[in-house]
Amino acid sequence: MMHRIALLSTLITALIAAPAAHSAPALDNLFRLEASPSAVDFGEAFEGEVLHQKVTVTNTGDEPWPVHRIQTSCGCTVAKLFDDAGAEVPTKPTGSEPIIVLEPGASMHTEVEFRTAGKHGKVSQTMQIYHTDQGVPPVAIPVSVQVSRALAVNPRWVNLGNLKKSDSLTQEITVEAIEIGDWDITGFASQVEGQQLPSWLEFNVLDKEGAVRRVEISINGPLPVGALSPRIKIQIDHPRIKGVDFTMTGIVRANVSFDSGQANLQENLNFEQFAPEEQVTRTLHIVNSAPDEPYLLEDVEVQSKQSEFFTVSTKEIRPGIEYEVSLTADGSIGLPFFRGNLLLKAKHPDVASKLIPFHGWVRQPKPAGRGN
Repeated sequence: MMHRIALLSTLITALIAAPAAHSAPALDNLFRLEASPSAVDFGEAFEGEVLHQKVTVTNTGDEPWPVHRIQTSCGCTVAKLFDDAGAEVPTKPTGSEPIIVLEPGASMHTEVEFRTAGKHGKVSQTMQIYHTDQGVPPVAIPVSVQVSRALAVNPRWVNLGNLKKSDSLTQEITVEAIEIGDWDITGFASQVEGQQLPSWLEFNVLDKEGAVRRVEISINGPLPVGALSPRIKIQIDHPRIKGVDFTMTGIVRANVSFDSGQANLQENLNFEQFAPEEQVTRTLHIVNSAPDEPYLLEDVEVQSKQSEFFTVSTKEIRPGIEYEVSLTADGSIGLPFFRGNLLLKAKHPDVASKLIPFHGWVRQPKPAGRGN
């Protein structure tokens, strides 16, 4: 009896599975692309080279292959698409329509561009081709290259530190060639395409020959207030290498300084600890080192929920150049700890307003009945 049941179960399973096995062709047969070459291997290259390789992609499946987009796994790798006439076709859709439809047996022509700037050692990326149907897996074409350094910039990161808006200074870097033959430095540009170098930055090549060339960097104020991070490309005349990159960093502060006299927190007023019956004053010294851009202090506001316990006084030492702002805290504030801000308002192109934090502690009396 058990043998008959097992046999019947096997027959039912076979009847159910048989139509499914022949109901549709395999997905791989319907949607299949083949690339020639199947992988892009640029071999060995120097850092700074821009490499190109053409790839032909053919629809070897049984159904049309509408291409939604072509993308790469890194910004250093760029994919380009061309029609049969050689005209470049966008690799991203502008609407709901595919960028190109490959009929069975048809091919499309692509080009992989690899930018080696900033790359070292073995680098592996991919170019991916996406179907308009998300259920169809994308086709990935491996891209690889072994990058060695041809030119070395020292230092590669130039730290300018803290600067004032009116500062001017010079720095020196070196560019060293590593077995590349004849080469020349022809100019300097921004690494960002279409962006100009700032007007306050100048370069002078001190050495025209030799494996090591010195470059003088001149920085001439006025500088933009805030963080500096220009990314520079040194343009090179060489059959294979067109440039080498380095970056500059720094912080530019306005020509107006605010000094409370504290070594670590110059822009902070610390009242420390004092008794409830005391009144304590702290003074902020303001100095403008650029008289041609006067700092004209107009108002000082105490920002605190207990503002009635604070008194502000200002002293103009040299109009537009030097001021003293004094803040007095009254210990009768009734709080063990207090904090707030001084808001300074002035006429100045870079420092129209400035917040100066303040804080302090008031000693609390011991509860009655407790000993000393």
